[in-house]
Amino acid sequence: MRKILSFIVFVALISVNPTLAQVSVGDVVTLKERHLHIPAHPAPGDSQVPFRFASESQATILDLDNATSWVRIEGTDTSGNVATGWITQKYIAEVLDTDVVVNEPLAWCPPKGSPDPHPSGRLRIASWNLGNLHRSDGESIFGDSVKRDPVDYERIKCYIRLFDPDVLAVQEVDGEVALSRVVDADVYDLHVSSRGSGSTGMQNTGFAYKNGLTVAEQPDFSELDTSGGLRHGTRLDVSHNGQTVRALVVPTRHVSAGRP
Repeated sequence: MRKILSFIVFVALISVNPTLAQVSVGDVVTLKERHLHIPAHPAPGDSQVPFRFASESQATILDLDNATSWVRIEGTDTSGNVATGWITQKYIAEVLDTDVVVNEPLAWCPPKGSPDPHPSGRLRIASWNLGNLHRSDGESIFGDSVKRDPVDYERIKCYIRLFDPDVLAVQEVDGEVALSRVVDADVYDLHVSSRGSGSTGMQNTGFAYKNGLTVAEQPDFSELDTSGGLRHGTRLDVSHNGQTVRALVVPTRHVSAGRP
């Protein structure tokens, strides 16, 4: 009887200490299914929960705290925005094979849209801070900013196809080269602000607009640049249905890079 009781206690002990997934910085992971979603924290060991990551979504490991085994991830929050935060490893369901993730076709991706404005006659304008969108794979504008693989650029392009704006205003793009990677060249023309020096010159504002629109690109809006080193706003005039829409996109400050 004593042997049986000892065996039962042993099983109970190991059942409450599950093995954590072995993760490294740069890994792509799937988060666990959870009705309350995945709590995100501002720092390792911090009990505050400013937001939650979406249950069963994918995320990228940005940092690992060896003292607590907590990880900082970039993923999708419950509002559908890209966000970064710290989680405990118990919420990681699996580490994905990066080669499979990169080469896997985006089956949900819509086909290319029309270069002409929407047939409803309404001019559809959207804005997206693309969060340090570098022109090159695996590179970051700042040391701690996101690094993107080829599939990440394709995924952004798919989202743009999904909401199919006539005019898309963007922030934090590494010039026209970076912006051209996330839009269809035979659907959109580009207009990006002039480049400054250093990392500031790699965080431009700009527009992608349908080829079929009548657009007059305007000089940069530089009045916000009071120090000589700040980013410029980008301007263009869109003539549509007998009216002219004057559009201006300016640099924005945000809590979490990449939030639309």
